[in-house]
Amino acid sequence: MHVAVRLRPRLATEANEVEAVVASRDGRVQLMCTPKAARRPTAYKFDKVFSPDDSNLIVYETFLRPIVQSVLAGTHATVLAYGQTGTGKTFTMLGRDFWSELDTSTASSDDRAKQRGLMYFVAAELLGAGRGPVTCSYLELYNEKVFDLLRPDKTPLDVREDAIHGVFLPDLQVLPLASVETLTDILWRGAQTRACRATNMNERSSRSHTIMQLHVDSRTGCETATINLVDLAGSEKCKKSSTGVRPTPHGRAQLNAGQDMKELKFINQSLSTLGQCITALIRREKADDAASVHVPYRNSKLTRLLQPSLGGGGLCSFIVTLNPCKSSAQETFSTLQFATRAMKVSVSCAPEPTTPRTTALSPGKLTQQASEYRAMDAIMTELRAENRKLQRALDAERLQKRKLLLGFTSLLGASDENEKREATMSTKADDQGGDDVLAKLSSMELAIQSQLEGIQATKQALTSVISRHDDRTNDERTTTTPIVSNTPSRSLWDEYVDDATGYKYYHNTRTGVTRWTKPDE
Repeated sequence: MHVAVRLRPRLATEANEVEAVVASRDGRVQLMCTPKAARRPTAYKFDKVFSPDDSNLIVYETFLRPIVQSVLAGTHATVLAYGQTGTGKTFTMLGRDFWSELDTSTASSDDRAKQRGLMYFVAAELLGAGRGPVTCSYLELYNEKVFDLLRPDKTPLDVREDAIHGVFLPDLQVLPLASVETLTDILWRGAQTRACRATNMNERSSRSHTIMQLHVDSRTGCETATINLVDLAGSEKCKKSSTGVRPTPHGRAQLNAGQDMKELKFINQSLSTLGQCITALIRREKADDAASVHVPYRNSKLTRLLQPSLGGGGLCSFIVTLNPCKSSAQETFSTLQFATRAMKVSVSCAPEPTTPRTTALSPGKLTQQASEYRAMDAIMTELRAENRKLQRALDAERLQKRKLLLGFTSLLGASDENEKREATMSTKADDQGGDDVLAKLSSMELAIQSQLEGIQATKQALTSVISRHDDRTNDERTTTTPIVSNTPSRSLWDEYVDDATGYKYYHNTRTGVTRWTKPDE
């Protein structure tokens, strides 16, 4: 990651304070007033260092323009403004004082031009490249909820993730950017709805993180790249930043102390998670098994949205803003330590290949994607209904197989105990998978068929034996044992039981006919 350090000018209330930071043009920064808890060196080296006299245009030309050129070549990029509250992050990104202009838009066009921010210069560069339509979206993370600053309603957006699109916001509005004036209007709309109020450390303190996304076609025309411009809320301590009961620049009254603490909690929590992700990425690069190192992206909505950038999906750079005064030496030390860790993380600089994710970067494609999602939901509904229908059919087939099994058992004249055993086997088979049931039933059908064939062969053999006995007397019969018939003595049919099989049959000694069931006289 590339890191640039920017020192803000001292305020009028800080004119008598001692400066604690010494910076040089070669990227070196020295913290002169070392905090008592500091156990690490206080001399640092960064990619760029900007003095309080450097304008936003100089910051853009020196640090951001190469990144924008990479975006035009097809590489995704993210630029984050990080630092203590009141050190100039929002001024660096937005430039002008939008909150004052909401009340009194008396500034001349020349004064406004001198106060343009990095968002303005990036948009102007992308529009001037003539690569096709440029679109933008503007969102806010407030108290771990994502809001669209371009929508009048304040309904939180859902954060989703899948294998095709990665992490995305399906309901985020994407607007075409016809000119830089359009961007100015968008920033004004965002300033009207963004969470911002006064604290003891900053008269206009951002209470949320904002992300401006700009999308543009690459030079090849077949890829769409995105640059994220992130204005992070300032890190702060409760004792220093506690708010009073004064109105904000919007004219709204301050919230209660409980709400102040809640905002501060979520701001520091998300920034802490960002630091944890940076530390984990450093460990991952040093580890032999990178997959074994967990990066806690999901611990915060901020890091989850920035996961593609932090995880190596393009360029990622930080602009670290510092308060040069001694009174903020502890916060400056923490900021410099974070910036040093960020520089140790390596990210990919190769252009990103075209993915279906880019379809959400223009209004037309966004509408098409929404239609595709609705169509997919309809297909899923149909598949669920078909699945239920197939399940009912499978249950019916299982019941039919069960009935067939019981019918075969009854046909064979099995005992009650065998019937119970077969029914139990069928019930257990129903509880198993459909494939096991069908396999067992098929095996049983084959066994039953084999038994029926054996019975038929026995029947034919008995018929042959009986026909031979027609010429013999009853005393000469040896293979069968007659049973005294319950029918009257005048009956022409004698009942027999085969010793080999145990089956009954009836034989007419007069006609020589043999039957399995007793016929009417």
